[in-house]
Amino acid sequence: MGISKLLSWVREQSVRNYVLRPEAAGWLALAVSVGVLLCAAQAGAAPAPESTVGCRTEVTPPKASRSSSADRLSLAVPSQGAYIGLYSIGPILADQRDYGSKTGHLPAIVFTFHDWVSDEDWNSSSPHLRTFADSMESASLSPLQLAEELRKQGGVLAVAWAIQCCDWESTLFWYGFRKPTVTVARLLNGDFDDYIVTVARQIRDYQHPIMLTLFSEFNYQGMMVFGRQGGDRLEDTEHLCRLYGDPTWPDGPERIRDAFVHVIELFRREGAQNVTWFMYAGSHYMNPRHEDYNPWLHPKFFYPGDEYIDWVGQSAYFIDPRIPPKLRQQELRTPITEALTPGYEAWGSVTQRPLFLPEFGILGDGASSRARIIEEVFREVLPRFDRVHAVTLAHFQIAQDFYEVPRLGVFPDEKAAWNRAVRESSHYLKQASFKGRE
Repeated sequence: MGISKLLSWVREQSVRNYVLRPEAAGWLALAVSVGVLLCAAQAGAAPAPESTVGCRTEVTPPKASRSSSADRLSLAVPSQGAYIGLYSIGPILADQRDYGSKTGHLPAIVFTFHDWVSDEDWNSSSPHLRTFADSMESASLSPLQLAEELRKQGGVLAVAWAIQCCDWESTLFWYGFRKPTVTVARLLNGDFDDYIVTVARQIRDYQHPIMLTLFSEFNYQGMMVFGRQGGDRLEDTEHLCRLYGDPTWPDGPERIRDAFVHVIELFRREGAQNVTWFMYAGSHYMNPRHEDYNPWLHPKFFYPGDEYIDWVGQSAYFIDPRIPPKLRQQELRTPITEALTPGYEAWGSVTQRPLFLPEFGILGDGASSRARIIEEVFREVLPRFDRVHAVTLAHFQIAQDFYEVPRLGVFPDEKAAWNRAVRESSHYLKQASFKGRE
C-alpha cells in the first residue's frame, strides 16, 4: 500500500509543522501497522466460489484507438528514456528546492494530492468539495498556482484528484460505522457533475498542461466498491459480477473504469483539452506472492481504453535486499523486480501506453546508505523496463519520518550515486515536453 492512504491522517495533523505530540506519534505507528494488516487481509481474501458464478476471467481489452484532436495538449512520451521528478506531500515548493539541492536538477514532473474533500470533511454530510482554486492542504497555493510555478521552471504538475473511498487507519471505518459521503456510486449517479464541470472549466481556462488521475492506487479503491450499492468489499459481496453493469464483469473494477469514463467525458464536453490522464495501481501490483494480490484486480478489468487514458502505471516501494533494513513494513521488504515486474507485465497484456511510477520509494531504516541500490536501480534496472517513461521519487519529510522512505542524501554517497546514475545520464529527462499547441 502506498503512502497516500496510510498518511491521510498525518497530512492534516502534522504536515504544517512536522510536529506530533508523543501520544499522537504512538497512535500513528499503531494505526499504520494495523492499517497495513487490515488492508492486506481484505485485499488478499478470496471471494466465496459461489459469488463468482457467471464471471468471466478472460476479457477482451478495449480497442487501442484514440480520437485525435489538433487542439489537445498533453505530456509527450519520450522516444527513449524517462522523465524524472518529485513526489511530495507537504510544503511542495520547499520540497522541490530541497530536491534540487540534493539532485542538482529540477523535477520534470511533480506528483502530489488534492483530494476532493479534506480529511476532516471525509464523512461530513455536506463536505466542501475543493476545486483547483482552493489552497492545497499543506500549502498556501492552489493546484493551478503550483502548476504555473512548475511550468515556468520546465516541469508539469501531476495531481491525484482523489475520491477518498476509505479511511484506512480508522477502526470505525473497518467495522462499518464511519462511511464516506463522497463515493464512486454517487459520482456515477451524476451527483457531483456540477463540481466536476467547475474543475474542468478551471483547468481548461488555465490553458497549460496538467496531469490528472481520479484515484490513488486504483486497485485498493476498486476492491472497496462491490455490491449493489457500491460500498461492499470484494470478499464480502454476495455476487462479484452481477450487481452492477455487465453481469460477467467484476463490479468493483467496472465501477472504477466507468468513473474514469464519466469524468473524462465531462472534461471533454467542457473543452478541457490540456489534461494528460493517467491511472496507477499500488506497489507489488499483480504479484501472486504479495498479500495484496487478487486475480479480480487485474488491469484488464479496470482499464477504460487508450481512448481515455494516456499513461498507466503503479507505485513501487522496495529495498536493497543485500542490506535488508529493519522495517515495520515487512510486506514491502522486496527487491524492485518483485515490486514492479508483475504489474509491468500485466499492463503490457492490456495496453502499450507508457508507464508512470508516481510513488517511487527506496525504503531504509536510516542506519545504512542506499547509495548502491540507488545507482543500480537507476543505471541498470529501470532502463530494462522500456515502457517506464516517468518516475517521481518520494522525497518529503513525512515519508522520511513516518513511512521509512528517507529523503535522498541522508548519506553523502547517496547524492554521488544519484549524480552518476541520474543527473549525468541522458536516459533521465529533467524537463517536460508536450505534444499539441503549448
